[in-house]
Amino acid sequence: MTQYLPRLTGDMKTAMKAGDKPRLEVLRMLISDLKKKAIDAQVDDLPDDEELAVLQKAVKTRADTVAQAQAAGRAEVAAKEQFEIEVIQGYLLQQMSPAEVEDKVKALAAEIGYQGGKDTGRFMKEWMARHKGVADGKLVQQALKSLG
Repeated sequence: MTQYLPRLTGDMKTAMKAGDKPRLEVLRMLISDLKKKAIDAQVDDLPDDEELAVLQKAVKTRADTVAQAQAAGRAEVAAKEQFEIEVIQGYLLQQMSPAEVEDKVKALAAEIGYQGGKDTGRFMKEWMARHKGVADGKLVQQALKSLG
């Protein structure tokens, strides 16, 4: 059973009743993305980890758009995309802070005997098994580079 789609659908109905058009627009987009992914995968319900991946990709895409819009001086576009990111993040697991990421990277590296670049694959496999979905991959890579 999936956990995101029913919650998004319920929240969409609430937003419709409340007349919250900006939030409603975001929720409809997410529901559409999840249903499209399920159709592409030829399944009725996506596993939670695949639904999570769709939501994370939606945040990443919007974050890129925010950066581009700010660089182009388009504050209204950046603000709209930032709002969408905040709505989506409400459905994601609480993300680790940069300091937490750095501490956990150091601890895991020591635990598995990380020796530098050649161990990155082994490190990331173990990291994903333990912390998938709760840390920005860029932060993990930066912390890992600072070790090696």
